[in-house]
Amino acid sequence: MAKHTDYKNKSTKSKDLTPMRLVLYNVRYGTGTGWDYHLPFPFWGCFRKTEDRFWEISDFIAKLNPDIVGLVESDGGSYRQNGASQPAIVASRIGGLPVFACKYHGNSFIAKAPVLRFQGNAVVTKVPPVTYRRRYLSRGMKRAVLEIEYSDFVLFLVHLSLGPGARKAQLEELKDRCAKIEKPIILAGDGNTFGGARELAPLMEAANLKNANAADMPTFPSSYPSFALDFVLYSPGIEMQNFFVPRVSFSDHLPLVCDFSVQKAELLSDAIYATGSIAV
Repeated sequence: MAKHTDYKNKSTKSKDLTPMRLVLYNVRYGTGTGWDYHLPFPFWGCFRKTEDRFWEISDFIAKLNPDIVGLVESDGGSYRQNGASQPAIVASRIGGLPVFACKYHGNSFIAKAPVLRFQGNAVVTKVPPVTYRRRYLSRGMKRAVLEIEYSDFVLFLVHLSLGPGARKAQLEELKDRCAKIEKPIILAGDGNTFGGARELAPLMEAANLKNANAADMPTFPSSYPSFALDFVLYSPGIEMQNFFVPRVSFSDHLPLVCDFSVQKAELLSDAIYATGSIAV
């Protein structure tokens, strides 16, 4: 298993820190929340039009002045958003590149169904990436992993399965994937970890990761937070400087805000950066 290097032991050139802000937010496709979400039948609210509501979300995100945004449960352009991509809307507000991936396996019928094929996760980044790719975990309905490689670190964005058996298998696969990465890592997303921090413990121990939410502040539901479902984990080489959970009710989840620095590696890769919306 690859060991993540403690970059504090590197030369002076590698000790320069680059401050950045990451916002992680499960936005529930901009469909909102509230007592009427399940009326007149369960999950009726997921068919709501979202244009006005998502404008409020994007305005809130823009005011946080993030460098990187991880959007879980974002709409890639369904009728709910009048055909517009929510990640692209956020990118237009903050600048940067939106990278979107449908969260369902590309070979499944779900990934081809109306509305559902636009449901996914996205990273909006003002920091130029070196590469970006989508990977699939082997189990679970939600199985896409967005992997964004930067010159000094790698960001994974995930939305794990509701089923505990599939979720455990997914965490094992993420552990194996983290072991292959030689740069510092940030692993973020909605883990659906109703079992608490103990579900993440094997992954954190094996990959030498820390939890930015050290106090285990709950993030779900936003109306009465009781579970820490959303997480940001990070490896040596990442210095976490500030973390907070804003109490807002745009979604059924609360957002996570992390201010961090990356200890620069001695050799920096040339960044490849393109404008526009990317689906991988």
